[in-house]
Amino acid sequence: MALVDEIREIRDRVLADLDSAHDYFMDTKTAWRLVKKIIAAGRTFAIRNKTTGTLTTQVDLATKARGYVAQQITEATFQQFVSIFENFFFDLLRLWLTAYPQSLGGKKVDFKAVLDAADKAEITQLVVSKELNEILYDRPTGWFAYLEDKVKLGCPSENEKERIAEAKASRDVLVHNRGIASKTYESKAGSRARYQDGQRIDIPEHYLRETWDLIRKVMSDISNAAIAKLP
Repeated sequence: MALVDEIREIRDRVLADLDSAHDYFMDTKTAWRLVKKIIAAGRTFAIRNKTTGTLTTQVDLATKARGYVAQQITEATFQQFVSIFENFFFDLLRLWLTAYPQSLGGKKVDFKAVLDAADKAEITQLVVSKELNEILYDRPTGWFAYLEDKVKLGCPSENEKERIAEAKASRDVLVHNRGIASKTYESKAGSRARYQDGQRIDIPEHYLRETWDLIRKVMSDISNAAIAKLP
């Protein structure tokens, strides 16, 4: 498949994934509203979780629903948005570096890896994978600098880069620090930091929607700019 077609395929897939993630959020909210209506209508029940042993009545579920919608579902959906962006970014870089490996010509390869490789294509993939693994642990500012150095797309804007960096920092706090902001979060988020060290990260619904819009635009812009550079 031609590179231009592969990029289009990635773009269309990740945009569909992003839409699906937001549909999950809205559909789940709707489902919980329906449950609350059923409870308000006088329906009684008791459900036991056979794994944890927890017994939940209709009263318990009505109370839990508020937290599920306001926090757990929103946070899970937000994390999925950021994950979709990360996968897109590195999938696109892998395609580009594989198609244009000359930019990695100065990289060193272990001679045993060369001897074990079936052909030049496999050696190229070894070098590309090693390069991407090193970049993965950098901050988004480093990602975008690398993308511009290798592909020269001229996007996203500085404003968008800063907002992506803050979203990634928020996601890292939710995953690795129980949602409590730290000095590391402040450093990663920079001037866009929404919280200070020790504060609990929140993902309000308006921020969730803004992040969806941002990631959708940035993925579209990067993809379309890359496609425009190709024959």
